[in-house]
Amino acid sequence: MVLVHRRLAIIDPSPAGAQPMSTSDGLHHIVFNGEVYNHRELRRSLESQGELFSTRSDTEVLLRLLVREGPSALARVRGMFALAWWDMRERALVIARDRFGIKPLYVAAGEEAVAFASEIRALVSSGLVSGTVDPAGVLAYLAWGSVPPSLTWAAGVESLTPGTWRRWRSGRAPEEQRFASPTDAHARPSTSCDQRELKDRTREAVEGSVVAHLVADVPVGLFLSGGIDSSAILSAAAHAGVSGLRTFTVRFDDGSSEHEYARLVASAFGAEHRELVVDPSHVVADLPRILGHLDQPTLDAVNSFYVSQAVASTGIKAVLSGTGGDELFGGYPSFRRLPAAVRWKRRLRPVVPALSSVVAAGLPERLSGRWQHFMSGNGGMNAAYRAQRGLFMPSEIEGFAGPALRDRWRPAADRLLATESAIFDVHATSPAGEVAGLETRMYLCSQLLRDLDAMSMAHSLEVRVPLVDHVLVDAVWPDLGAHPSLMRNKRLLHETLARPLPPASVERPKQGFILPFERWIGGELEPFVRDGMRQLAAGRWISADAPDRVWQAWREGRAHWTRPWSLAVLGHFL
Repeated sequence: MVLVHRRLAIIDPSPAGAQPMSTSDGLHHIVFNGEVYNHRELRRSLESQGELFSTRSDTEVLLRLLVREGPSALARVRGMFALAWWDMRERALVIARDRFGIKPLYVAAGEEAVAFASEIRALVSSGLVSGTVDPAGVLAYLAWGSVPPSLTWAAGVESLTPGTWRRWRSGRAPEEQRFASPTDAHARPSTSCDQRELKDRTREAVEGSVVAHLVADVPVGLFLSGGIDSSAILSAAAHAGVSGLRTFTVRFDDGSSEHEYARLVASAFGAEHRELVVDPSHVVADLPRILGHLDQPTLDAVNSFYVSQAVASTGIKAVLSGTGGDELFGGYPSFRRLPAAVRWKRRLRPVVPALSSVVAAGLPERLSGRWQHFMSGNGGMNAAYRAQRGLFMPSEIEGFAGPALRDRWRPAADRLLATESAIFDVHATSPAGEVAGLETRMYLCSQLLRDLDAMSMAHSLEVRVPLVDHVLVDAVWPDLGAHPSLMRNKRLLHETLARPLPPASVERPKQGFILPFERWIGGELEPFVRDGMRQLAAGRWISADAPDRVWQAWREGRAHWTRPWSLAVLGHFL
């Protein structure tokens, strides 16, 4: 057994907190990536049972918790983690990942050996896996713009499903169990509380989560986009008495840049604010390095690279992010559109065949594939979600798939279907809860959190996400589903804050934190995009004529800019 760890020291940065960490008797060893925000409470609980500690680190708390109570105790941990625990007495290895998958964990397991790492390239570089491209991973990326767990792009490597642990013991078959789900709260019945009670409970939970995520022995900064989520975190931190908080944002020459709102919010709460200016020339120069830090292909992540760079350049090692606020508080258009679409189709089921073709004829071409996919399905939430969030619809992928995919289509499609079925298995007590579960499992857990971790760790920066916290989720859901009016403009979040946000930052239209790629790929980024699509065709993953077809469709307004961009990223990545 070999355990290797490279440490970014945040809690107890002294040598006593170094890893791998072992118990005093030398029988138990751990490597752990992440943070345990309730480590002090867990420490007190363990001390009351007779445990003695020799460090102030959360790593030792996690190790002793596992030794005393086993992997099921991970459900008690508030935090983000990927870990491996080696029990010499039992000759047992346990690996585990937090319930949201905030921290990545990849594993390659054979009949005689097990290898695991925080990055796929570590497994490939070791020679323990071949680095052969897995068609199921490619198919998943084309379907979603990311590769959801347990799939990866590398054959023989899987991404451990969030909220699960896996154990290997000498002489026994491997076993795996889920200790928690990111959507447990969505399946619970409503407490029938009124709006005032829900707001009070949410205010307390938001403040509690922000305070918990500020626990560190080094300074902690804040990604500030100027939107409601990150601004609410700053408000809660200010109300908690945190002083000297430093905020960071990315500014670019486009009307979609939110830097002015970020300045406004930072000024309102007395934060020290810093901006990083990004233009297309920076992106062109940095793209090879950015792709080199990705363990899985993704159509996103570039913006996270730059804001992480801005923070790391100041020497800060840990930062808060508002990621997860849309999934938690109903901020996406999907919370309105998908339940309405499902209701509409069920009511009009008898005339759907005739109506479908009439409506399709009047839709822009870039929407027709999504419409047809939804109308040809059973009208359920899963089909509606794919039409809303998917990258390419299944029929579109079949239309441009190259020989490398077609030759292995059936087994790859079956594995993707099994992965999607597990993710789509959301149990919720309301349509809004079902949407929240899908957005959390597929978009947040499978793409946003992984991209954020990869891009921040490229700069040796730890990102903490206070709005991705199971204690907070338990406080909000499922009662939010019973009060849908509180989802409009995320009222449940900003109306509960003890220190209100500036009106201008709340009343403006919602926009995502996205660099202006739609304009850039027609200019400075065009060579990168055209070359990436050509490489994907040369690898026979897409048909030879697909690059020109997709590019022309985008130029004529018949396709969204994410189509050529995503294919280009995949081509360069592979």
